[in-house]
Amino acid sequence: MSNLSGADAGTRKFEAIRQELRTRILDGRYEPGQPIPERVIAEELAVSRVPVREALRQLERDGLVSIVAQRGAQVRQFSAANMQNLYQAREALEGMAARLAAERADETLLAPFVTQFEGLIDGSITMSPDEESALGNDFHDAIARGSRNATVIELMATIHDRVRLCRRLTYGHASPAWARRAAEEHLAIAAAIGRGDPDGAEHAMRTHVATWAGFLRSHLAGDSPPPRP
Repeated sequence: MSNLSGADAGTRKFEAIRQELRTRILDGRYEPGQPIPERVIAEELAVSRVPVREALRQLERDGLVSIVAQRGAQVRQFSAANMQNLYQAREALEGMAARLAAERADETLLAPFVTQFEGLIDGSITMSPDEESALGNDFHDAIARGSRNATVIELMATIHDRVRLCRRLTYGHASPAWARRAAEEHLAIAAAIGRGDPDGAEHAMRTHVATWAGFLRSHLAGDSPPPRP
């Protein structure tokens, strides 16, 4: 029994460290490419290096951390190729989630988001880039839940954190014009879902994801073009 209790305590410690590091990465306290030294983290959290090492390995499996021999762990940096692969998968999954949500035509599903996106467009609501990113995360998560398809939700969960990291990078470098474009696209998706238009909802979502994939490609290339009308 004592061994089991010790194992449980170790699991809880490992998970607490993983969640702490995950939060630091996703909220921007650690930037892409920034080292995450085991020793420093262990000292900060008053733990041994063993659970820190295991937490970093799990975060590597989650797609948030890269571990390089002789160099240690660092926050993952997205190349154009792996970002494109991620966004192709995201476009397919979120397009299907929007289609399924529209088939259920729940007008209340996205109502709170519509109010906020409209406020961002007319200027009655102001948000920081991080707040806009969080709002976008919640909007897309709500659509996933609205699909009521356990497999779609499960598959989206496997790339959830990588998408969140990319989305934070996107909003962090977006001009006000691009931020407005995002709000308008979210409204178009919400409108199609609300009126029960599966084709329109899937098309609007796929277009939205593809547009921001293009923005990320431009950003990685050192260029952030103005949004097309």
